Parts: sequence; C-alpha cells; structure tokens
Amino acid sequence: MSFRRSVAQVARLAPRALPTARVVLPATRLTASTPRLFTTSLPAFRTAIDPKWTNETPVTYEELKPITQNPSDKVLLIDVREPTEVALGSIPSSVNLPLNGFEKSLSLDEGDFTRTHGFHKPEKTQPIIFYCLAGVRAQTAVELAKRAGFKYVRNYKGSYGDWQKKDAKNDD
Repeated sequence: MSFRRSVAQVARLAPRALPTARVVLPATRLTASTPRLFTTSLPAFRTAIDPKWTNETPVTYEELKPITQNPSDKVLLIDVREPTEVALGSIPSSVNLPLNGFEKSLSLDEGDFTRTHGFHKPEKTQPIIFYCLAGVRAQTAVELAKRAGFKYVRNYKGSYGDWQKKDAKNDD
C-alpha cells in the first residue's frame, strides 16, 4: 500500500507533458526535377559515386593540397609512419596511426581507440587517405583497412617525400 502511495506521489510530482506543435507542410509532388534529400551524410554519398574512392585511385599532391588547406571531418588523412618519423615533419591536418599497431588499433572499440590515438576511430564509410614516407606502408594500410571493412580508402602514393618536394616548390 505504501508503494502505491509513493508511486502516486511521484506521478503527481512528475512534469506534465507539454502539447507539441504540429507542422503541416504543403503537399508537393515529386518529379524528375525535384531535388531529393538523402539520409546518408554528404561525404559518404559523394564518395560513393566518385570512382576514385571505389577504385582506390592513388591521391595526387594537387588533390591533397586543398584538403590540407581546409581540414574537415569529410576526409581523414592518416600518417602510418612511426612517431619518431612524424616528429621530423608531417602533412598538415594529418593524424598518426603507426602501421606496426594498425590492425590492433582498428579492432579497438571507440573509447579505447580515442584514448590511445587522440582522435576518434574512423567510421567504415569515412573517406580515408593514408600516407607514409614513400607510399609502400600506406598501400599496406589501404589493404588492411579494406580487409577490416573500410570502404573508401586511398593511398597518397608519393607520400611525405613527394609532399616535401612539391610543397617546397610551391612556396618559392
């Protein structure tokens, strides 16, 4: 009986639900020229139709430079070199995920991954560009990521060596 009273008392103290506003939109007819809204994110949708991402076409300096000048969550740039190599220089806006622990890192849950690496674990549909010093380790990372279920991964084939040469040339 006391249980019933306490439930009744709690029910009286609970906030009452406020009436919700209803929005009525005018009826529209979909035609071939009507723009459509997609529920997938823009980066995933854009890369899904871009054959460069599905065919693993290597990334060029000219394609990568604008990505580094306007960093966003649309494309993740991952340096797979060892931390000692990264300390000597890296491509702007990149994050480090060394190849020696790459597979283990991809198997971590989101929390452990973030604590270990200092950035969020990429989604399987997030576009990722890998690079190293010359492109060999980055290609290995592409293959491992594909095997782990990542759909849109590419290799900056010239990698950091190419970046240094071309970026220095552009600064002159």
